[in-house]
Amino acid sequence: MNIRTAEDKTAVLEALLNDARIEANQLRARVERYRRIMASTRLVMGHEIRRPTTAIAGYLEIARDDVAKAGLAEAAAFIEKARDECELLDELNTFFLDLLKVDGAAGAPMVDKVDVIEVIDEAIEHLPRTLGGRARVRVVAGNALPPAPVNRNALKLIVLNLVENALNYSNTSTTVRIEAEVGRDQRGPGDGELLKLRVIDQGEGIAPEDVKRIFMPFVRLEEGKTRGSGLGLTLVRSLVDMCDGEVSVRSEAGKGTTVFVTLPLSPGGEPEGVRP
Repeated sequence: MNIRTAEDKTAVLEALLNDARIEANQLRARVERYRRIMASTRLVMGHEIRRPTTAIAGYLEIARDDVAKAGLAEAAAFIEKARDECELLDELNTFFLDLLKVDGAAGAPMVDKVDVIEVIDEAIEHLPRTLGGRARVRVVAGNALPPAPVNRNALKLIVLNLVENALNYSNTSTTVRIEAEVGRDQRGPGDGELLKLRVIDQGEGIAPEDVKRIFMPFVRLEEGKTRGSGLGLTLVRSLVDMCDGEVSVRSEAGKGTTVFVTLPLSPGGEPEGVRP
């Protein structure tokens, strides 16, 4: 009697476990389906929001010209404010799309084996021509820099935004230096490697109380110096966080600013999720 009872209990438990597995698999399938729907929605939103904002900005520009000809100064000022808001919305959309480039709308950055110096050169080529990036930027590699397992888009966007910011806030007669090397990870018990980047400018430096603010959204330390909404360094911090890295700043008045970025590299150069 006791044996049959034990056998019955085992059978009941196995049946319950089997039901639980079926329900877990069904739930997993539903979650994956919703994830794909959300990923598609994010992509559509990112690409389609730009269409109406571009159209609105165009209509406002036409209206501004007509209003200016009519001598309606107050109406022209309102139109200019509306165009500024369109520009802000476009920058926010660009910020969103840049993040999508990194995670592929999947929520986690894909990893490539990339030539770090090649990616840095690509970022320099994408700098606004008015900044004279190719003439003013110096790239120094600390070692041979073998192909590094990092997200290519994240690395490019990090370098692009840091260098553009450094050039914007430096005298045009000065240079910006990018240093790159691979070193051991000294932060914990593991023996992994880090890609270490330093972007060094010869600008006026940042006040100690402002260093803590520069990665916050919409913060611009010198309002009239450059255009934009102040999202560039916020994007840098977001990208570094997505890659499980670290970013910090050292600045001294009159002597310039150095931004330090470390991005972890997967052991053995074969990270999970790496693209072939």
